Amino acid sequence: MSRITAPASFLLALAITLSPLTAGAFAAAPTAVQADDVPVTWSVEPVQTASGLRRTFDYTTDPGTQIVDSVLITNQGTAPADFLIYATDATNDLDTGAFGLLKRDEKPTDIGSWITMASDKLTIGPGMQATVPFNLLIPSDAAPGDHVAGIVAAVLTTGQQDGSAVTLEQRVGARVYLTVSGIPKVGVEATGLVAGFTPEWNPFAPGTMDVNYLVHNTGNIRMDINQKVVVTGPFGIPLGEFTPDPIPNLLPRQSVRVHAVVPAIAALALAWSNVTVTPGAIGTAGKAPDAASGATASPAPTAATAAEPTPTSTSGTTTVTDKDTIEYVAFTSSVMSLAISWTLLVVIILVIAAIYFIQRYVRGTRDRMYLAIDEAAAAARAERPDSDGADGK
Repeated sequence: MSRITAPASFLLALAITLSPLTAGAFAAAPTAVQADDVPVTWSVEPVQTASGLRRTFDYTTDPGTQIVDSVLITNQGTAPADFLIYATDATNDLDTGAFGLLKRDEKPTDIGSWITMASDKLTIGPGMQATVPFNLLIPSDAAPGDHVAGIVAAVLTTGQQDGSAVTLEQRVGARVYLTVSGIPKVGVEATGLVAGFTPEWNPFAPGTMDVNYLVHNTGNIRMDINQKVVVTGPFGIPLGEFTPDPIPNLLPRQSVRVHAVVPAIAALALAWSNVTVTPGAIGTAGKAPDAASGATASPAPTAATAAEPTPTSTSGTTTVTDKDTIEYVAFTSSVMSLAISWTLLVVIILVIAAIYFIQRYVRGTRDRMYLAIDEAAAAARAERPDSDGADGK
């Protein structure tokens, strides 16, 4: 097993040190209130290395590697604060796609379970900092690609809700990005596609198309997702299009629910909703893909062999050799739905019914007129034989 350690100048082997608050701390959490109604704010960030400040923990290495590093927790409040310290897996919020972490009572199954903190509880005085070492032990059978976690410092506060005592956990975390060397797999799908047309009350006004689907990262690397929804009518007639917000930093095996509303859709009886999701490297959200190929190539970082965990590329992609590139292939899905203006349909039905009854009335009137004529003619014929016989004598 290989071992990667951070510089000894800022690592204390399984020890926790406190130092006065220094300038340049990263963004703190919203103010929390602990016991005695004392507000506390805090920040969590990687310990500075010889290369300078780090916003996140970034590692690129091989399976079976051990990494030792430290996280810096700063109490920016005016009173001592108690912190819970732990690591857990990262997720994407199903409805917004936002970066998030598992709840404290949910057991991590990926990189969050590979991290062991030197301490899980800590009291930090006002204006003080704590350096907490941790050990990241990557299994020898770790899957290649990206693994993402967060190292959290949480504050528990108590309050009342509906007359009952509740405990609120407020968290601040530092992101951990780990890329395990191996063959990258890029894949994205739009599944569960459904669409529905909503007409306006005005029978001649266009309606709206509601399109719902799930974007799923089927690969092993994190990526940015750009989207487009195009609605067409019979014979490919373009009816409208909509560009949903891009999904940045979609993690492997994570899904995001998307709801797109395409306005001004003409009611042509049938409509096809065509969804295209285009993956790309981190940083391409909201940017047009390469015009020639629609793909984006990323340089391949090599496996880490240095004596310290040097931050790696934020692209979050790896390849086997420097000559390889990653090709991002768009995924398209389509669904057909009715596009009918029900008020217009009612108007059409009423018009057809009116025409039918008018025709029926005209036909009935004509038939009665013809019947009256026939009856009059028959009556006339009935009278004419007597007169004809009298003339013939």
